[in-house]
Amino acid sequence: MSDDRTSATRHLYDTVAGTYAEVLPDTRAEAPLDLGILDQFIASLPDSDLPVLDAGCGTGRMLRHLLARGVSSLIGVDLSSEMISYARASTPGVAIEIADLRALPFANASVRAILCWYAIIHSPLSDVAIIVREAARVLAPGGPIVLGFQAGVGERVVEGAYGHDVPLRGVLHQTEAIAQLLVEAGFDVTATVDRAPIGTERSAQGFVLARRR
Repeated sequence: MSDDRTSATRHLYDTVAGTYAEVLPDTRAEAPLDLGILDQFIASLPDSDLPVLDAGCGTGRMLRHLLARGVSSLIGVDLSSEMISYARASTPGVAIEIADLRALPFANASVRAILCWYAIIHSPLSDVAIIVREAARVLAPGGPIVLGFQAGVGERVVEGAYGHDVPLRGVLHQTEAIAQLLVEAGFDVTATVDRAPIGTERSAQGFVLARRR
């Protein structure tokens, strides 16, 4: 993201963090298919003492989901300090840091898996390419990654995001494009999924699972 886009995204989530935590406290927004994808990711975790990284952990709802599913040794990063405050309060004992997904504060091959759940929804494709290369750097060989995102083409703007006087600018991605970036970054893609929007969703949803070569 450009510095302006990064600053706007950070400001968005710093502003809406409290409301976000109330509206999305858990996985109630996920469809059964989405939860099945998460189940597949959890089932593919290698037996290792290395941590699982929630890249773009927000207020910690997916960290809590992983903990409830018995996944231990978790770490998280997010761009917004306010979102992190909620995540830290709700997941004591989990190390959570402020970080840009394009420059993760971890050593090479230092995590065993990466969950990137709706964390690329503000990033143009050129930045997603950087994000997946950085994911490949910190992920141990054989480690899985899963990405969830709004699927489609173009960008959308939601004024008054989460009831606050701040716009949400989102970027839609095609699953095939994300899968290709992963392949180019050193991953083998194991599944791509698209599903139609349901309920109040405005776009289709896309998911890609892959494994570091």
